[in-house]
Order: sequence, then structure tokens, then C-alpha cells
Amino acid sequence: MLTDHELSLNISTGSQVSRLTSSLELGDYQTRPFFDGRFTNTLSHLPAGRSLNILVDLLEEIARNSGIALENSWAYIAQAAAAVDRTDLSAKLTFFRGPCGNRGAITNISETNFNVGTLFRAAFENMAENYYSCALRIWPDRSWSNIVFSGGLADKLPLLRHIIEDRFQTKARLSPVAEDTMFGLLALATSFAREARSVEEAVEQLKSNFNFDAPSKD
Repeated sequence: MLTDHELSLNISTGSQVSRLTSSLELGDYQTRPFFDGRFTNTLSHLPAGRSLNILVDLLEEIARNSGIALENSWAYIAQAAAAVDRTDLSAKLTFFRGPCGNRGAITNISETNFNVGTLFRAAFENMAENYYSCALRIWPDRSWSNIVFSGGLADKLPLLRHIIEDRFQTKARLSPVAEDTMFGLLALATSFAREARSVEEAVEQLKSNFNFDAPSKD
């Protein structure tokens, strides 16, 4: 459910930045055929949940090896990071090879700036910077109208969305369906069954049937 004027940020275990185009536009990114004669320009394998889990695993290691099960580390992480307005701690989440590099780092550690909240605030800011730099590669003139967030991590971490919106200085909305893949398959089935003249028309029909109004997120 993306228009030609919207920038897609899919954030889950991995993440990607994408845009739809009506014609083939080659560049320093992946170009993929899409439906209805359109294309997507994409940069994928960007640091997201998999990289964040490395930090979480480190924080949980002593408790785990002591036989202590931490019930919900992410709830504490989200709360601690939200309490940090800014930090001079820097994190680089490129623990795996991808468009943003292949070596991670935590730098500028001081006696007072290294805790769970500042660490994950820095991590989220690094993610936002990665998305912004990749967005410029696939859309150099920055003429997107807004961001569309999808994926489990984007849905569960409002702070991450807000940090990204602040970096992009643009409006954003959250995908109205939690199961994007299943919705896409339903749209394809609707089109292939000739109940719609195109995949785009099938999406619009389903949005109407399910009363999706795609509200903006603050």
C-alpha cells in the first residue's frame, strides 16, 4: 500500500528502504520488477533487529548463564531509551555486511553516558542515519511526500519511528496491516482471479473492504 510519492521503510529482523517507480531507473541500488508494469528501487540488508539483538544478548548474558530468565528485556529497553533526549554516545550497528558497512562499533564512551538507555538511543539514531543515507541513494532529490513504516520492529518501537521522522524531517504513517505479506498475497489472489483489473486496484478494493484509512502517526 505504497504510492509513487512515498518512501517505504520496512524494519524487522532486517530492513530495507524502497520506492516505487513507473519506469526503469538504474543506479547504485537494487532495481526489481514490480506489479502493473512498475519497478522498485531498493537498498536491503540494512542493520535492524538482528543487529539490535546482538546488544540485547550481551546485556542478558550474565543473567542467562546464571539461570535467570529475564521476562521482557525489550520493555525495559524501550522505556530506558525513551527517557534519553540526546546522547553523545555513538553506535554503529553494521555487525553484518551490507550497504552501510561490515564492522560495528560503540564509541565515545564516558563515565556518565554508557547505560542501556543511551546505548539504544544511539543505536536507533544510527539506524535513522543509515535509512536517510540510503534514501538519498535511491531518491537523490528528496521529493518523497512522506514515509511509510512497515515491519514488526517499526510497529513495536514508536521511539524509533519518531527518531527517524526527526532525521528525515517529514511526515510518516504506519502500514495499516500488521501482516503485510499476507495482505499482499490476498491482493495478488484478487487480481489473478480477475476480481480486479490490476494489483493496484485489488489493493484499493481490499482497503475499502477492510476499512483501512492509513492514519498518519505522530
